[in-house]
Amino acid sequence: MADEVGSRLIELAGGRAVEVWEGGDADGVPVVFHHGTPSGRLQARLGEDAARRSGVRLVSFNRPGYGRSTDTPPSLASVGVDTLAVADALGIGEFAVLGASGGGPYALAAGLADQKRVRAVGIAGGVGPWRLVEPTDPLDPDLPILALADAGDIEGALRGFRAEAGGRYEKLLALPDPAMAEEFFDGLPETDAGWLSAENKRLFGLDLRDTLRTLDGYARDNVAWGTEWDIDPARLEVPTWLWFGELDLMVPPSHGRWYAERIPNSTLVTRLGMGHGSTLFEFWDDMLTTLRDQLNR
Repeated sequence: MADEVGSRLIELAGGRAVEVWEGGDADGVPVVFHHGTPSGRLQARLGEDAARRSGVRLVSFNRPGYGRSTDTPPSLASVGVDTLAVADALGIGEFAVLGASGGGPYALAAGLADQKRVRAVGIAGGVGPWRLVEPTDPLDPDLPILALADAGDIEGALRGFRAEAGGRYEKLLALPDPAMAEEFFDGLPETDAGWLSAENKRLFGLDLRDTLRTLDGYARDNVAWGTEWDIDPARLEVPTWLWFGELDLMVPPSHGRWYAERIPNSTLVTRLGMGHGSTLFEFWDDMLTTLRDQLNR
C-alpha cells in the first residue's frame, strides 16, 4: 500500500525489501530515477511537477542499505538487475532511466541489464570511477578506506565509510530542513543555488532524514563506484545523454568526458555556468522530455 508521499515497500526475489516511490503522470512514459549519494527515492519528488508536465511516470527506489531497503554486497550490476525487478513489480515494460550524481553509474548498470527494455539512459552529474578520472589528492581520507576494498577487505571498507561519514551526517541531520539543504551544498558556486526554493529545501531535507536511518547505503555506494566497476560502459549501445555542469565541484566535467569517450551512442551536454545541484535539479523538464521522446519514437 502506498503511503502519503506515494511510496510503498515491495518484496523482490529472495525476500529482499525495496522502498519504491511513484509520481508524475500515472499514464505517462515510465522513467526510473536513480537517486544521488546520500539520498533516496524521495529525491525524485524534486522532479514530480516536471514529470507531470512532460507526461512522464516517474519511479524511484531506495538502493540497498538506504531507508528500509535491504542491504546487499556492493555492486553496480546488481542494482541494474534490481531496476528490472522493480519495473516488473510495477507492471512496466519498456522504460528509460535517469541517474543523478552517485546514481549515475546505476543508471548505466540498468541500461546494460537489458538493452532492449531500457530504451534510453540519462546521466546528470554522474560520478565516474573517480580514482581513474582525475588525479587524486594523496591526503584524501577515502583512499585508505578504498585500499582495504582493493585488498579484498570489503567489510573493512564499508565500516570505514560508515565511520568516516557518521559525525558529519549526524551534525547535518541535527539542522532544520532549510539549513540542512544549505549546509549540504555550502561552498558551491552561487549559480548552484537557483533551485533551492523553500519547498525544495523541505523536500531535500525530508529525503535525507528518511534515507539516512543508517549509513549502510552511503557506504555501499562509495565502495561500489569507488573500486573496480563490475559493468563496462563501452557495452552500452542505447541512446545516452550525459548532462554535466561546467562549474561542478563535486563531480567535475571530466567525469562527463570519461563517459562520453566510452559510451558509443552518447551525447555530452555541458551546462554552462552550472554547478552540481543546478545541473541535477534545474533541468528536469529538459531531461525528462529528452528521455520520454526516445520511447515515443
